[in-house]
Amino acid sequence: MRMFKISFSVLVAFFVGFLVLPSLLVFPQEFQDAPLHPEAPSAGDALQITLGRDSPNLGGNVFRDAFISFTLSNAPGIATGKLISDISFPSSEGIAFDRAELTPDLEAAGATMEIEVAEGEDDVSRLKITISNNNGLPDGIIANLVFKVTKEFTFEEVGTDEHLITLDNSVSAWATDEKEITDVLGEPGGIDLAYAPVVFACLFYMH
Repeated sequence: MRMFKISFSVLVAFFVGFLVLPSLLVFPQEFQDAPLHPEAPSAGDALQITLGRDSPNLGGNVFRDAFISFTLSNAPGIATGKLISDISFPSSEGIAFDRAELTPDLEAAGATMEIEVAEGEDDVSRLKITISNNNGLPDGIIANLVFKVTKEFTFEEVGTDEHLITLDNSVSAWATDEKEITDVLGEPGGIDLAYAPVVFACLFYMH
């Protein structure tokens, strides 16, 4: 009887192995056919113009000018010779464009900047900035924009939470060989008018 039980167990194990083995043989083949690292589109291949963000509230309804950085990230392998940034923001939000300046290094390298300001439809102010350099534009901050706060906001209006005025940014660019760069991205900026409380620090000296 014991011999029969052993033989029966062996037969069952053999039968189960016979059923499972083909699936084990097929799975590695399917795994081999599938790509191990499927390629995804890279987000870092586009030329990118990023506008900065500033909080000009000095307390309550006292404001300084808002300073917005203008930063270029070149596309890999492409030298940017000219770019146009079309910036728009609501004209009824209490801010106005004042001026823009190239960084000293870029100006010394022979770059030029043209500025056009216009009032668009639906109370939208538009600012068109064109920056060019035949020798190419470098990565990093290449210009700074200055906006004035034209309204005396009260503390109740701006509060302590975010009170952001968005600066939309649409970009076109061309390489130094005058070919248009099609893969471009404009990142918006913003001016946050919310009240930021001043933090005082005390220093104690021991003699």
